[in-house]
Amino acid sequence: MANSRHLGFTLLEVLLVVLLMGIAASAVTLSLGSNGPQQQLDKHANQFMTAVRVVLDEAILNGQFLGVVVAPDSYEFVVFHEDKWQVLEKDRLLSKRELEPEVQLDVIVEGMPLIQDDEQDDSWFEEPFKEADAGFEQDKKQPEPQILLFPSGEVTAFEVIFSTRGDSKELIQAKVFADSLGRVSRESLSEI
Repeated sequence: MANSRHLGFTLLEVLLVVLLMGIAASAVTLSLGSNGPQQQLDKHANQFMTAVRVVLDEAILNGQFLGVVVAPDSYEFVVFHEDKWQVLEKDRLLSKRELEPEVQLDVIVEGMPLIQDDEQDDSWFEEPFKEADAGFEQDKKQPEPQILLFPSGEVTAFEVIFSTRGDSKELIQAKVFADSLGRVSRESLSEI
């Protein structure tokens, strides 16, 4: 009985574990605590990327055509149902996302920006048809997606760029992009 050992931890071992847990908690708090413009853009880009992945999985599982409508200050998801695009409103993750006023979205679909620099706002070809289209204004209010998500897992190749200005007026960007095979990725960009 002279060689009996006590099972348990010494006070020094317990204090060392508590110290290590405190250091780890403070490191996590410091890394999450900075809410600069780049971190905000990264958060928006991560939310968008995650939502696109979820919607693409939903399109594959349910065999539905889904899409993303991107505006300069918001984005929303739509489903093709009963021969028209309908907004997904009941899902909190997939409902319309309004961004802060200082954040802007730009969309490039299959290598081309949706709004071309040389594009005119009005076309003289549309003038004769304005009277004929007057009764169809209600149909035009349905959202038309720029990005399509197919039941096969394919998507319209796209880049969605989240932009804002930093404290010293430098341009800060985060980009979410996908190829036609449905691989969605993200990167951070910064310019002066």
